[in-house]
Amino acid sequence: MKFNFPPPIIYLSIAMLVGCSGGSDKIAAPALPQTLTILVTNDDGIGAPGIDALVTGLLQLDDVNVELVAPAENQSGSSDKTTIGHLISEDSTTVSGYKGIAVYGYPADAVNVALEDVGIIPHLVVSGVNAGQNVGPFAALSGTVGAARTAAIAGYPAVAVSASPFTEYVDYNAAVGLVTDWVKDNRDVLLGGSANVDTVTSFNIPGCTQGVARRLVNVPLAESIPEGHGSRLFKTNCSLQPEGPPTTDVDAMVKGHAAVTDVPLQL
Repeated sequence: MKFNFPPPIIYLSIAMLVGCSGGSDKIAAPALPQTLTILVTNDDGIGAPGIDALVTGLLQLDDVNVELVAPAENQSGSSDKTTIGHLISEDSTTVSGYKGIAVYGYPADAVNVALEDVGIIPHLVVSGVNAGQNVGPFAALSGTVGAARTAAIAGYPAVAVSASPFTEYVDYNAAVGLVTDWVKDNRDVLLGGSANVDTVTSFNIPGCTQGVARRLVNVPLAESIPEGHGSRLFKTNCSLQPEGPPTTDVDAMVKGHAAVTDVPLQL
């Protein structure tokens, strides 16, 4: 009886296929995108334009879930104060209609309600955009920074973002752009749970009466406001060439630079 065997090349092909089917040589399937949960709050109240701009900007990112819990009313200057006893909260929206929860309490209360009562487990907490730069000594008084500090103390990475208090000079787009760029750059560590929680990342945007904000600089928190800087702190002519690079966050505002600062949790 005559047998017709396949040519050697076929045996070789079969062997290669069998060899490639081993468990150790399997090609791993690509990881599916993971949704980044961001809790947004502020100290100007849920109806403030800054928080609406922030929520709108964050929603433009891919694979994000934005949760909104903020004070029902303006609570500027409340630092990280909290309320003893029961807090009242209710469903509410931003000025453009994004749904969230309004808390009748301080910004730190809003964060605690979100984490403890509502049960939100965020990868990141963002507070702002505040009406008024929170630089130097103002950081300790700020409810915006206070809310972010409360989140970081609870173990959640936190960002605060602030801009000019003057409507004609405020640049929400620039402020939100700094935050969204930061989120993109830090997305992997946020999802992986390894982002820094030892400090709060605080962004501040100058109020430019002329020109536009200069490049972002990483500067320390100023211990005080130098004499003569007060009138130029919240609004400045950003078209003038500064004398030397900024040395602190206060100096950055005066010289027309956007600033990012690592703020301690205890102020």
